[in-house]
This record gives sequence, C-alpha cells and structure tokens, in this order.
Amino acid sequence: MNDERKRILSMLGEGKISASEAEDLLDALGKNGDSQQAAGTSATPAVPRNIKYMYVKVLSSEQDNVDVRVPLGLIRAGMRFTSLIPPMAMATINSSLKEKGMNFDLGNIKPEDIEELIKNLADMEVNVKSKNGDIVKVYCGE
Repeated sequence: MNDERKRILSMLGEGKISASEAEDLLDALGKNGDSQQAAGTSATPAVPRNIKYMYVKVLSSEQDNVDVRVPLGLIRAGMRFTSLIPPMAMATINSSLKEKGMNFDLGNIKPEDIEELIKNLADMEVNVKSKNGDIVKVYCGE
C-alpha cells in the first residue's frame, strides 16, 4: 500500500474526512495508478470517457479539506454567451487579451474546438503533495 493510500485511510480513521471523501480520493489515486501502469504497456488507446466534471480536491493535514465539482457544461454555455458579445466589445476584449500576452481571438472559437478541448481534458491530471502532507488533486471525470 502506498503512502498516499495509508494517509487517506488514516485521516478517515481519525475522522478528519468522511467515507465519501476518502472514496473519492482513493478513486483519484486509482486513476493515477492505472494511467501509470498503462504508460509502460503498448495497449490500444482507451476510448475517450464521457467526462462531465472537473474535480478539485484538497486533503489537508489541518482539516481544511476542499471538494469542488465544476460542470464542464459551463464551458459550453460560456461559449454560447460569446455569440452575444457585440463586435465592438469583442474587439476590446481581444485587444486586452493581446496586451496581456494572450494572442487569442474569441471570435475564432468554434463549438467543435470546445468539444475537442473537453475530450482532451479526460487525460488531464494534476497531483501535488506538499511538504506538510497536504494533497491536491485536479482531474476530470464522469
């Protein structure tokens, strides 16, 4: 059993996290382990998952736990709102983005680009373990 699993189970035993939080964190660790095992094999590529949410989880040694679930439908909805931005305002937004070093034109984004972004988020995973033992996980899933 690895250190992260032991720590999660220990915090569950101490009542610092709920069983549901422990299950979510263990699931996230399992996904990480599966992807690490698959990296060393020549298996066929996995079929893209139907991802619906981006998860942000923080397991803190100070009991300041965070559990956020962001619906990826917000990205789709946000893109629909860009069609409501008047052309002059769109030019101002694009100019401001360029001034900040982001050469990005909101008017050039197509719905299929957003779907490609969301599909590729299935492979995104961020795992951070701080010196004080806090664990941060960001990933996408169903």
